Amino acid sequence: MKKFLKCIAAVCFVCFCFFIGAFAKGDSLENIKSRGYIKVSTNAEFEPFEYKDADKIKGIDIDIIKKIAEYLGVDVQINDVSFDAVTLEIKNKKCDLAISAMSYSEERAQNVSFSDSYYTSKQVIIVPNESEIKSEKDLHGKSIGVAMGFTGDIYCTQHYSDSKIERYSKSSDAVFDLLNSRLDAVVVDEVPARSLVNLSNNLCKILDGYCLFEEEYRIVVSKDEDELLNVVNETLHKMKETGEVEKIINSYVKNSQTPSVDFIGQIYNNLVYKNRYKMIFDGFLTTLEITSVALLIGITLGLVVSLIKISKSSSILFKFLKALANIYLTIIRGTPLVVQLFAIYYLILSATGLNKITIAMIAFGINSGAYVAEIIRSGILSVDAGQYEAGRSLGLNSFITMRKIVLPQAFKNVLPTLVNEFIQLVKETAVAGFIGITDLSRAGDIIRSQTYEPFVPLATVAVIYLAVVTLTTFLMSFMERRLRASDKR
Repeated sequence: MKKFLKCIAAVCFVCFCFFIGAFAKGDSLENIKSRGYIKVSTNAEFEPFEYKDADKIKGIDIDIIKKIAEYLGVDVQINDVSFDAVTLEIKNKKCDLAISAMSYSEERAQNVSFSDSYYTSKQVIIVPNESEIKSEKDLHGKSIGVAMGFTGDIYCTQHYSDSKIERYSKSSDAVFDLLNSRLDAVVVDEVPARSLVNLSNNLCKILDGYCLFEEEYRIVVSKDEDELLNVVNETLHKMKETGEVEKIINSYVKNSQTPSVDFIGQIYNNLVYKNRYKMIFDGFLTTLEITSVALLIGITLGLVVSLIKISKSSSILFKFLKALANIYLTIIRGTPLVVQLFAIYYLILSATGLNKITIAMIAFGINSGAYVAEIIRSGILSVDAGQYEAGRSLGLNSFITMRKIVLPQAFKNVLPTLVNEFIQLVKETAVAGFIGITDLSRAGDIIRSQTYEPFVPLATVAVIYLAVVTLTTFLMSFMERRLRASDKR
């Protein structure tokens, strides 16, 4: 019967999540104008259409959307998320527009509306300079790199079933593997392809005369925002007539390249040039901010859940609370953290208006609470039962006995495990990048994709994580020594 009730509660919880997400409301054109800014979602990892330059998001798409905002008389608020989450942002009313070099597809059109085309792109093939591949026919039986979810991915999957399709979150990662002989070719849009070849110091090339297919880039809006869609289409039409779109595109398509440099030059390119160190520093602060608050939430939640779990009360209220605690522990410990983050961000808290960092704190705190609950519970159970009985015999009630006698001893017993949970939480926050938070790990990833020099950004991120872990371990050892000294006194 208990298992049945748990299943029913779990089903109700999932239904509630979808209910909350389904009824999140978007903003009409009138509301956008009244608040003074338009919310736009993108994936800033597709240079030159959208990319990060220090702490700013720039690119062809960004300039186009700014022109549309200028026409509306409002400012722009850019939200950077992973590419596969861009349409989710629109569907769940997290933004008003989405622009990320997106092309029309029937599957996407079932959930969102597409504007008129603002750019026609060609899908081209990048190969090493000495490659034996001379045409698209030679791709059969080869290893092909594509950007996951892009039309190149769909095309290659359909037309090269005898080839090995390797999917990457960023095209720059695919080209990096191409240069290191892990791939035979990369299929990507023409304009980014030209930038990628330039960044590689021309160690690879675009296969001349071969275009796999053409696609049209469009802006995405919500299904029920026809008025906003009409304004977008009118603005795009005017921009194309006046040549503004072409002017914007030409301003970003440059033939600059990153020179081959020594180690000192790599440090300059990755940390000093364009003030990239600021991205690392801001990402580090974001990681600490999320981790610290999430740990406080986790300890508080874990303490409450552990006390409920060990309670011997037979009242109906505590039986219900124990059932909820068991469901909570089962769901959180039985599902991946990134799935929990997506569910909380796009479903449970999507209509609350909380910013993404606050939601990340809550999500990581809820996740941590499940593990802290078991840590604290084991600590309480490790305290001799006679300690509790002694407190009760002195006339203390259950609450004071637990707070004054049992919990301090339990805390000392589980301190190393709690510190280990903090260390684990610091590293787990790296998945916050899936909802567009530039934490320490994602900051290094962005720099790496811009410079094609993986060692310095990855080493910098690793050293910072190692420093945090080392300092935390030192502080834990200091606290343990103090606690042992107090025991002797």
